[in-house]
Amino acid sequence: MSTTDRVVTVDTGPRLGGNLGALHLFFSVMAYNAPLVVVIGVLPIMLGIGNGVGTPIAFLAAGLIVAAFAVPFTRMARVFPNPGAFYVYITAGLGRSIGLGSGFMALVGYLSVNIGSYGFGGVVFQSLVRDTFHGPDVDWWVWGGLLWAATTVLGYLKIDLSAKVLTVFLFLELAVIVVYDAAVMFQGGASGLSAAPFSPSHWFDGSFAVGLLYGLGMYGGFEVAALYRDEVRHPTRTVPRATFGVIAVAMVLYGGTAWLYINSLGVDKAVSIAGADPAGSILGSIETFGGRVLFDLATVMVTTSTFAVILAAHNISARYVFNLSADGILPRRLSGVHAKHGSPHAASLATSGIGLVVLAVTVLIGADVNKFFAASLGLASFTGVAAVFLANIAIALYLRKHHKDQFGIWSTVVAPVFAGVGLAFELVMTVRKFPLLLGTSTGLAMLLLAALIGVFVAGVVMALVYRRIRPEVYSKIGRQ
Repeated sequence: MSTTDRVVTVDTGPRLGGNLGALHLFFSVMAYNAPLVVVIGVLPIMLGIGNGVGTPIAFLAAGLIVAAFAVPFTRMARVFPNPGAFYVYITAGLGRSIGLGSGFMALVGYLSVNIGSYGFGGVVFQSLVRDTFHGPDVDWWVWGGLLWAATTVLGYLKIDLSAKVLTVFLFLELAVIVVYDAAVMFQGGASGLSAAPFSPSHWFDGSFAVGLLYGLGMYGGFEVAALYRDEVRHPTRTVPRATFGVIAVAMVLYGGTAWLYINSLGVDKAVSIAGADPAGSILGSIETFGGRVLFDLATVMVTTSTFAVILAAHNISARYVFNLSADGILPRRLSGVHAKHGSPHAASLATSGIGLVVLAVTVLIGADVNKFFAASLGLASFTGVAAVFLANIAIALYLRKHHKDQFGIWSTVVAPVFAGVGLAFELVMTVRKFPLLLGTSTGLAMLLLAALIGVFVAGVVMALVYRRIRPEVYSKIGRQ
């Protein structure tokens, strides 16, 4: 790294405020993963087109890869005090140009989840009111607008309030999943509980690559633990606890629920049933083993779970906007910190403005909101794995160079290499399966992939330009 690129780990720019503890941070991170949406919306798909009966193993393998990355990631959070998470860490390890390109790309990914979920949330809210509660049949965009308004208000206020809302919603959806799991376990599934899904003979059923691809995607959002660094109590302890807590709970919850779901359908029939009717098979299983009350609760909690995703993605996006503006990349006025709430209120309003514009355009052109949601998640899957892959390399290089005596070979070599192999495989598979993830034609998928790569390149080029014409801005990239 050149003298110009040398990183100074002292950020003198604006800082956010908050008082989150480990539990609230855990729920804020977990909410982004939307466990109930994973169980109802993703799990049956993994069973049908992933590695079939071996789906629980895909979740466990993905969890081990993410846990390996979390080792150096949490070490970095201890020794690198600047806010900004991946954007900052990649800058520290790989330089300001790649750091800015990664920051732009990550922001696009989080905005995609936030904005794409407004339409999906509006649809499930519409269905809940109309079909479950037999209320008025109102267009989906009305409900989507209400979700946008609630997100805008909560995003403007202190992060502690959002965390409390996310905690309540996540606790309820976790309760639904746990009750379902217990019901299947105590009733013995369709014909007795079988350990076959954990047998090596089923690990590579169907496509293990696709199963692992989906599995890794369900652990997204743990970057939030470090992104909220300035808004938590005792970050050097809180961030690692929340990070590993999320990974551990997700491994047990997803792997265990996948195993029980397969047993609820019958090991021999599960793949064909899930493949024929993904959503119907899991909802039918919930009603069969949990009764109508649990089924209705699950239907309600899918809506609140989607709102939790929207709110979590909004808060993450707003903090990326805040950090980029604090560095002078985006307009400086977006880095304002609210005097009372300690929140990035200007960045939050800007994020809401982007969401409102895209939501309005979606309505005006009559876009299929379900396809738009699927495409937005596909975009986020690529940006997410690319950012984690780069962060894994950057953190390992930084720790190896500056803290190898403090952390040793496990944190600086072994864990990053193990994670790197898995992440590299996932990145290749994400590119190969991009049309499948987006649910679009190959031509359109490649066009969107090129656009994402273009966002990264634009950030790299912008940094190089700033190095020549505005070195004072260049020196601040990555909250340095």
